[in-house]
Amino acid sequence: MSLATHRPPQSLRAACTLLVLLGAADVDAQTADNGDARIRELERRLDESTRRMQDELDLLRRELKAARESIAAPVGPTAAPPVDAVPAARATETADLRHQLTETREQLGALQSRMDQQGMQHRFADGVTFEDPRGNWTVKLSGRAQLDYRHFVSGGDLLANTFAIRRARLGASVTLFKDFAVTVEGEFAGDSSTSATTGTPASVTSPSSTMTLGFLEYQRWPHAKFRLGQFKPQFGLEQTLLDLQSDFMERALTQNILDGNNINYDRGIMVHGAPFAPMYYALSVTNGNGQNRDERQASVQDARTDGKDVTARVVFDFAQAFGVPDTVLHLGGSFKRGTLTNSTATPFAPPAFRTEARGLTFFTPESLNGGAGVAAQSVRRELIAAEASASWKSLRLTGEWWLADYRWTQTAPGVATLRDTQIQASYVSLLWLATGETWSDFYRGGYWQKVRPDNRFSMESGGGWGAVELGLRYSRMDASDFVPSTLGTTGSGRFGAGTPLSVGTNRANAFTAQLKWIHNPFSRMLLDYVRTNFDTPVSSANPGAVTADHETAITARYQVDF
Repeated sequence: MSLATHRPPQSLRAACTLLVLLGAADVDAQTADNGDARIRELERRLDESTRRMQDELDLLRRELKAARESIAAPVGPTAAPPVDAVPAARATETADLRHQLTETREQLGALQSRMDQQGMQHRFADGVTFEDPRGNWTVKLSGRAQLDYRHFVSGGDLLANTFAIRRARLGASVTLFKDFAVTVEGEFAGDSSTSATTGTPASVTSPSSTMTLGFLEYQRWPHAKFRLGQFKPQFGLEQTLLDLQSDFMERALTQNILDGNNINYDRGIMVHGAPFAPMYYALSVTNGNGQNRDERQASVQDARTDGKDVTARVVFDFAQAFGVPDTVLHLGGSFKRGTLTNSTATPFAPPAFRTEARGLTFFTPESLNGGAGVAAQSVRRELIAAEASASWKSLRLTGEWWLADYRWTQTAPGVATLRDTQIQASYVSLLWLATGETWSDFYRGGYWQKVRPDNRFSMESGGGWGAVELGLRYSRMDASDFVPSTLGTTGSGRFGAGTPLSVGTNRANAFTAQLKWIHNPFSRMLLDYVRTNFDTPVSSANPGAVTADHETAITARYQVDF
């Protein structure tokens, strides 16, 4: 057996080259804040270097094993002759093999030691990430803070200007052996604001801390990832976006359909993924009770009425399918259906609506089981949404239409009446990246990602100004099937419990103009002008309060995340 058979093909040189490349990737990653493409390229190079280094280790191990076997093998078909009988050439080859064995063992030890010294690698992209160089585990820490100021120009004397911590969250995600991921996130902002119309909490009062996300995901297959725990069942485009990626400070009036019943987050199981590049889907089965709540057990009916919510969303990017450059043509739809308890112990009420400026709560339906003599019945809730978003270079047009349908049987002594009430809401928005970034660079996975400026803001010499975005949005809601309680039940198929206001409204529209300054991928400032018009003036239930037929607000936010 010749010496060339066992000699590694420039193993040490390849290993050293890979180590240099790995070191370069690590150095580059520390300064990779000039764009999403650069960050992804550095991550790809880092992963490739690690994989190639692992392959080199495996090769050295195989060569070490082969060298050992060659030295241990007999020199002929019979017992080895005395050493002095071995030809000089064979003795020389054996010595070379022993030397090569020692050298290979040293290379293997040095390379493995180098990988061990590399140890826990780290990088900063969308979160602080620590990972094992062999890819066995990854830990990602993330957080955000949103500091708001809301100034109400008009709306009677119902509203107070206020500073607010809109969100303050910390989260962690752990990936094990690339296939298993665990994510936990907590909210620490709290919210004890009250509604100017009723003097009661405008939304569910949050404690000092609460869980938003807590799920396990099996992500081996990109076309079918399985998620179990508490998460966002994907419904609509704007709701699917994280608040870090949202187009405006607050989501449109449509979002009240979910937030008004506290079902933006829910507990259950979801499968989602991309069967092929232009398409994305998500299908979930959840309790339907909302954030941080299991099935209610307040009564026998609660136990019997445990119909789970089924939520489905499918979207398609036609521009990607047909290879249109610098363009996104996104179309999709969502559906959600479930059965809800409506007992005396746990009555159900359709969602309340609050303005986009987080000011007046202008629509608060009474429970569907609140009247005297009304028997306990379940409610079927069905939500439908259509979404469209088209972008070309730095312009983007987006719109959604939502329909919420609530059907139940109202039973009084001797009379059973089928009730079917609906709420419709929609919006359309236009966004322009004035600094020239291209929207299609920030679209993947069925929704819009964070905008990363071409030139991040810096006061240093040669620094840029970040990205500047201008936005306009018009949204509306129509709940004409609900009328003020003073009017009673009127109209075919209408439910007349109405709002608990002295003067209520069941229709409203809002106009928002926004200036957004994105300093870098992790920091941005937003300034919004929001005017909401009420179809019927809204007033406080408190004696002597004034009414308001509109609300005008100027709101501002400074946001930092990692």
